[in-house]
Amino acid sequence: MKLFYYLRALCLVKAIFLLLIGCNNNIDTRPSTDKTIDSLVTLYKANSTSPNLYILQALEQVENLNDDSLKMIYYTDIAYLLAPSRDSSLFKKANEAALLLAKRFKDSLGIGEVYWHYGIHYMERQQYGESYQNYKEALQYFRKKDPYYTAKMLYNMALIRTHIKDYTGGEVLVYKSITILLPQKKYKQLYLCHNLFGAIYENLHEYEQAFYHYERAMEYLDSWGQKGVYLLDIQNNLGVLYQKMGRYDKAVALFNDALANKDILAKDPALYARIMDNRAYSYFLKGDGEHIGVDFYHALQIRDSIDNKAGIVMSHIHLAEYYLEHQDSLLAVQHARQAFQMGKVLELNRDALNALLLLAKVDSRNRETYLSQHIALNENLNQEERRVRDKFTRIAYETETYIEENKRLTRDKIIIVGGATAVVLILLLLIANYNVRAKNKALAFETEQQKANEKIYLLTLKQQENLAKGQLQERRRISEDLHDSILARLFGIRLNWAFLDVVGPGSAIAKHREYLQELQQIEKEIRDISHDLRNELYLSQTQYIQNLRKLVKRWETQGNFKVVLEITEEGIWEQINSYLKTNIYKILEEMLHNIVKHASAKKVKLVLKANNSFLSLYIEDDGIGYSKRFAEPGIGIKNIKSRTKKMGGTYMIEGIPYKGTKIYISVPIKY
Repeated sequence: MKLFYYLRALCLVKAIFLLLIGCNNNIDTRPSTDKTIDSLVTLYKANSTSPNLYILQALEQVENLNDDSLKMIYYTDIAYLLAPSRDSSLFKKANEAALLLAKRFKDSLGIGEVYWHYGIHYMERQQYGESYQNYKEALQYFRKKDPYYTAKMLYNMALIRTHIKDYTGGEVLVYKSITILLPQKKYKQLYLCHNLFGAIYENLHEYEQAFYHYERAMEYLDSWGQKGVYLLDIQNNLGVLYQKMGRYDKAVALFNDALANKDILAKDPALYARIMDNRAYSYFLKGDGEHIGVDFYHALQIRDSIDNKAGIVMSHIHLAEYYLEHQDSLLAVQHARQAFQMGKVLELNRDALNALLLLAKVDSRNRETYLSQHIALNENLNQEERRVRDKFTRIAYETETYIEENKRLTRDKIIIVGGATAVVLILLLLIANYNVRAKNKALAFETEQQKANEKIYLLTLKQQENLAKGQLQERRRISEDLHDSILARLFGIRLNWAFLDVVGPGSAIAKHREYLQELQQIEKEIRDISHDLRNELYLSQTQYIQNLRKLVKRWETQGNFKVVLEITEEGIWEQINSYLKTNIYKILEEMLHNIVKHASAKKVKLVLKANNSFLSLYIEDDGIGYSKRFAEPGIGIKNIKSRTKKMGGTYMIEGIPYKGTKIYISVPIKY
């Protein structure tokens, strides 16, 4: 019904807007069709002689509207207006049109309101079964979307249950209605519910409970703050309750308080006549006969003037009792017959039964006839009530069966959907498991291949290392031989040659000296070659560190950051095995790669220390920190950890968001 209320609100805003424009320009600018419909509805409310004429014209105007949403609103309003009327044709025409439009708009609350109107219509015609069924239909549409109207439908259903004397069923429904209304603080509807509760317990002769609920009704009426005729109605109900309890003075006092309201006759003459009639009857039961007849006739006169037929029947019954008590059998029979005849016509069977009992008491000659009629009518009434109660029971049973069937279908649907979902999930898990196993196999194969490649690489390095070592040893031997053997011998020869006393021409002596110098030069060259071979040996020992420096320099240039590099060159690097040096090189390369890729660093500090026992690597950057970079470790970090673990070393990472990251690695050299 949200759509319905939205459209109704939209039309209201439209009407206010047009009214404001009209006030500013002194011109009524509303659409002529809308204005005509509203005017005809107003005339229908005000005219009591030929109102249907105006409704027919209004319905014709509604049919000519182009806006279906506006049509639905007008049809619904007109149906609600016609629901209590005796003319079913116009009501059904408007209500069925509203139902079709509500279904077209899929407006569940609008559909519920249509069924509500049907319930009102059949209730006014005392077709309680049809009324109850429609209220129940309305309840199904209101239940999930509008708690207030849900409570109202429960109240209306309880009212019908009370009419057919199914007080227990009515009690249950009223209780459900109150449970919904209490959190919403709907004081008027709570007043009506407790008022009905009071009537139920009153008919069950549980007067204390009835009194309690009438008092609660008064409290909610005070909370509502708009008493009016509702206060007079509850005072009348309490007065009747006191009357049934035999507390006539209390009853009369309440009736007098109600009748003291001077506006009651103009606002609700039927209620005024009912209170006056009840007060007179209380006086009659009390035995105070002064002015009783006048009050009875006054109430009858008011009821007759407003054509309150049910009230007229009750007035005739009370007058018949009054004249029977005063032994005026003629008037008693006259009033009792009138009550009986009207009760039969109006199907007020309980009143007709009371009238027959009075006639049996007054008219002794026809007593048996009246008693026979009373028995027959009472039997028919009991059968009708049983039939109606059976119908209600059948409705309740069918509803419960329908609900249970829906629950069963829902359960079946849930089981089917759940089973299908489980099968799909199992299939997905199997597929996922297959994919994971396939990936694991591929990863395992790749790992094994990587290990094999690494072994081949290490063997190649070892071979190269052995070759280099052999070359170094050979160079050392050649260097030593040149220095210790050949150079020493040449030096000896040159020294002995220099001390020779060579005589001869000057040119020969000059040539002698030239050869000595040339021999000394040869010694120098051999010494240089020997030293060069020694220097190459030293350089081969420091080549690993130079490679590390080149690696750092390359990533420093690529990452555009400054590197402070500290390498403690203690120990003999050639004693560190190639496997260890290779992994340290790869770890350092991966660290610098991560800094370039993730850290956004400007400065990096790198310290590499080696001693006889451990090789340690420390790297620190001023980048974005560990939480951003390593919250979910990537393959690079995993490789660093894996290599460190393989070397038997320890690994620790420390990061502070936006302040940088520190990594410590320590590896035993004996590995």
